[in-house]
Amino acid sequence: MLPARTKSARVGCLVSLLLFLVGGIVLVDRYQKMTSCIGNQPPLTSFGITIDPSQNQQFVEQSRKFAYRHSFRFDTADFDQPLSDVRIHMVGKDVEVIVRSSSNPGEYETGFYNYDCIHPTMVSDIGDVVSDYKSFVSEIPNVTISAER
Repeated sequence: MLPARTKSARVGCLVSLLLFLVGGIVLVDRYQKMTSCIGNQPPLTSFGITIDPSQNQQFVEQSRKFAYRHSFRFDTADFDQPLSDVRIHMVGKDVEVIVRSSSNPGEYETGFYNYDCIHPTMVSDIGDVVSDYKSFVSEIPNVTISAER
């Protein structure tokens, strides 16, 4: 009776291992498909933002409020001096927003990118999100938002 149990246990372990491997392969394949278009892609839409350099902190906070409202992950990076060379990165379910400071203090380039390679986002799908971001940024006094490109 003991050898039959051992054989059943071995078969059960083998089947479990095969299912685990197949599941892993499926997950890796799906992840690759989801992220295959992310990288050197052009933005769906982009525009410039100009503020007074003394308002950088307020700009970051307005971007954070926008990200919170839309359930985006929010991340900032200061590369040089605090809040003079800033990168803001916001990621939602299907949209990625990247804001980079330019070489001129107070000038930022904002791009909205597709973040779902399986179901690509179109420019027409993000119009409300873009408008809402501009609305948040417009609350900063004396801000200038250039035309979309």
